[in-house]
Amino acid sequence: MLLEQLQHSIVTGGGFCEGVYFGFSTLMFLFYLREEQEFLLGQRPQPMGESLLEKGDVTIVTVIFNVLFLFCSMLMVLASVLLIVGLQQNKRQFLIPWICFMLGDLLIECFHLLHLTLSRRVIFDPIVGFIFTMDFFILCLNLYCLLCVISQYQEYRRHRAELQQAASAPSSSQLPRN
Repeated sequence: MLLEQLQHSIVTGGGFCEGVYFGFSTLMFLFYLREEQEFLLGQRPQPMGESLLEKGDVTIVTVIFNVLFLFCSMLMVLASVLLIVGLQQNKRQFLIPWICFMLGDLLIECFHLLHLTLSRRVIFDPIVGFIFTMDFFILCLNLYCLLCVISQYQEYRRHRAELQQAASAPSSSQLPRN
């Protein structure tokens, strides 16, 4: 019981931290897309922003990834609120959006890293190395959080199955006596 309470509080705290992290990410990507507003509206043929990772002009693919990151970050903020409500009310269904959107965010992040690696536009200097290292640690932390929430979902499901099984089993007072 104590282990379940500890896991519950860890997942709740992690959900709050993830909500704050994705809230900041949303703000950052909103500022970036505001700079690229003319490009997105078709008033400029190329994006004009700069990137610490890519040398030279920012590509259209980078803008697409940033739009995907913005969309996913906004959904993750909402899913984190649902996660915390679901944990407080022991409703496993509220954990599902967080699991799905986090999985989507991890996939987008992996594809972005793969794109940066294969495009050969990244010149590895100490700053870029630091950014990649931080990104790797955040990716690992998000994966760990995903596994914790999946584990909590499975725990809720197991607990519900035990309750249903106990409710359907005949009680000792209803058993026939010999």
